[in-house]
Amino acid sequence: MSVELLMPRAGLTMVEGTIVTWKVEEGTQVKKGDSILEIENEKTTMDFECTADGYLHIVAKPGDVVAVGNVTAIVAETLEEYKTIAKSQPNAGNNEFEVDKEKVEKPQAKQVTSVTSSGHIKATGLAKKLAASAGIDIKKVEGTGPNGRIVAKDIDDYIKNMETVNAANTEVNAAQSETYGSPEIIPLTGVRRSIAKNMYESLQNMAQSSAAVEVDVTKLNDMRKILTEKKDFIGCKVTMNDLLAMATVKVLKKHPLANATFDGKEITTYPYVNLSVAVGAEAGLMVPVLKNADRMTLSQLSNNLKDLVERAKDGKLLNGEQSGGTFTISNVGIFPIDIATPIINPPQVAIMGFGRSVKKMVVVGDEPCIRTMMNLFVTFDHRVFDGLEVGRIMYDMKEYIENPELIMV
Repeated sequence: MSVELLMPRAGLTMVEGTIVTWKVEEGTQVKKGDSILEIENEKTTMDFECTADGYLHIVAKPGDVVAVGNVTAIVAETLEEYKTIAKSQPNAGNNEFEVDKEKVEKPQAKQVTSVTSSGHIKATGLAKKLAASAGIDIKKVEGTGPNGRIVAKDIDDYIKNMETVNAANTEVNAAQSETYGSPEIIPLTGVRRSIAKNMYESLQNMAQSSAAVEVDVTKLNDMRKILTEKKDFIGCKVTMNDLLAMATVKVLKKHPLANATFDGKEITTYPYVNLSVAVGAEAGLMVPVLKNADRMTLSQLSNNLKDLVERAKDGKLLNGEQSGGTFTISNVGIFPIDIATPIINPPQVAIMGFGRSVKKMVVVGDEPCIRTMMNLFVTFDHRVFDGLEVGRIMYDMKEYIENPELIMV
């Protein structure tokens, strides 16, 4: 009896996986527990172990995107059964991918139709139909009919003009390719594909708004220097990011509405802080989660955070280490970035970012002096927060940063 090998769900948010490589060939006799496949999901790359003994028939090929629960391969119990399956079961990976592409393309056609039939564009019914069929934004077409109405001929002329422009561009590109080489096409797959999808959906499904404030990090930087000098005594080298993370945890305990998730109907707050930390890795953005960060001392937080960040950069995070976060921080201070508008990591309701530290002239106690300043910025879901609560959160964060001794209380 044959056994289907299905795309596993590695984490609550996983909906699909990409076939990276098969470690065994078609028709190979495999055993239960053999590592036969490498899969990439939105967060990491993982090995897939065979769940039965028999002969392997590969269904999904490398590069195919397979939905969770769909078939990646079939293991036949006998060689005769394998031959029968191989003849009757064509590769399904490409079929599944084609279905996914249709799902992506159909909403685009609907969007054009809704725009062209909104009543704000003067166009004949046939012109609207032709524009929708050709995927043309009818607002870009110049009408030559009565009172500037767009007629069918205008759509035909627009298509012909675009074909001429495209042909000319093709000739130019061909000439450039001969001189300078061909353009490189980079498929958006695996982690980067999932990041793009999640970020787009985050912006589409939330009422995201941002706020920022400049804070004085002179004292915080002084504290970091003192702790660095005592690294042998305390057992770790405390970084600015560690102190900012600790301050964030303190603020979240005072503002449970920020330490929450929202499914569109209900807000869930948590009695613990699982701090997600954005990490830029070569494979794409990784967001490991420091579980129970509110129950850690500064040295514990520092050591655990360093371990997570290093393994995230090396692509060695374990399953579950990027899930369960209740709030996210993103420190772009190592780059020449003063301020940014980070995108919320759903279903969380806010994300906090930190810019670079810069020495500048400021006024303290009515006297000009040089201080080290940094921008603190927050993106929040306005369905959950109003400006009053965000102001209070930023006020408290500013207090902790400018009076770092409070972080230790």
